[in-house]
Amino acid sequence: MHYTLRRYEAIQRLFWFILFLVCLGFAYPLCNLYQVKYQGAAVLASVHPEVLKTRQFWTQSYWLGLDPVGGIVLYLLWVVALFLFGKTAWLLVQYLGKYLVKVLLKQTVKNVPGKPKVNFADFSGQSHSAFPTDMLMEKLQSVRLRFLFHAFQRLRLILTHSHRTLSSEDMTEKERRVVETDWQILWASWTPFRWLLWSLPLLAFVQTCWLFYLELLPALTAQKEINDSLGPLTASLLPIAQVIVVVIALSLVSGLLQRMENLYLSNVDALFYDHLLSRVPFQSSDTVVILEAMQKHFKQLHTMLEQLRAASNNATHSQGRGE
Repeated sequence: MHYTLRRYEAIQRLFWFILFLVCLGFAYPLCNLYQVKYQGAAVLASVHPEVLKTRQFWTQSYWLGLDPVGGIVLYLLWVVALFLFGKTAWLLVQYLGKYLVKVLLKQTVKNVPGKPKVNFADFSGQSHSAFPTDMLMEKLQSVRLRFLFHAFQRLRLILTHSHRTLSSEDMTEKERRVVETDWQILWASWTPFRWLLWSLPLLAFVQTCWLFYLELLPALTAQKEINDSLGPLTASLLPIAQVIVVVIALSLVSGLLQRMENLYLSNVDALFYDHLLSRVPFQSSDTVVILEAMQKHFKQLHTMLEQLRAASNNATHSQGRGE
C-alpha cells in the first residue's frame, strides 16, 4: 500500500475535519438537554439594583433560553467544549504512542552502530543488512490500533518507499518535510475553534442589545418609568459579561493544549533523530553512486593494465625468440 506524504497529509487533515463535524453533531442533543427554567422577561422585570450586587444573579444563565441568539451561543459553547475535550483525548493517546515508538526503536535499533564499516562490494544489500528496516516494518505491522498513533504513522511514512540504498540524507529530508507538514496541520486544526471562540462575544453583544431593547421598550411607550427600568437595563449586560469570562477561560485552556501539542511534536522530532536518523549507515545517497562509479572505473583500469601487461609480455617473448 502506497503511503506517500500527500496521502499522509490528506488523512491528517481529514481526521481533524471529521472531529470537528462530530463535535457539531454531538453538541446539538447536548444543547437540547439543557432546559432553561427561567423566563427572561419575568426575571429581568423582577431585578432591582440591590439584586445586581449579589453574586447569585451574575452566575445565572436564563438568557441562554431567550431568542434569537441565546440558543446559538449555548450550541457554540458545547461545540468548543467538545472540541477541547477531543483535543485533550487525542493528545493523551499520542503521548502513549510516542512512548511505544520509543520502546520499539530502542529494542530494534539499539545494537546498530552509528557508523558501521561495510565492504563496498555490494552497497545496496549491505546497507539494508546494516540497518533493520524490514524488522522495524514487521514490528509496526504487529502493533494493534497503530493507526491511532501519530508517531507510528510518521515512522511508517519514513521507512516506506526507501531506495535500495539507505541514505540518512534522503530520510532526513523526508523527516523535515513531515515535520513541517505536522506543524502546519496542527496549527490549522485550531482554525474552526478560533473562529467559533471569537464569534461568541459578538453573539453575546447582539443578545445584550436585544435584552436592552426589550427592557427599554416599555419605558419608551410610557408603560413604565425609566427609573424602574434601570435594574433590568443593567442586567442586560449579563450575556456579554459572562461570555467574555468564558472566552478568556477557554482561550487559556486552548493555549495550554497548543503548547502541549508543540512539546509533543518536539519530543517526537528528537526521538526520531536520536534513535533513527542518526543510525542510518550512509550520510548521502551520492556516496554510493560515486563509490560504485569509482569501483567500476578501477576495474576498467585494472583490465586495461592487465591487457597492457599481457601485450608487453608477448612483445618481450617475441623479441627473445627473434634473437
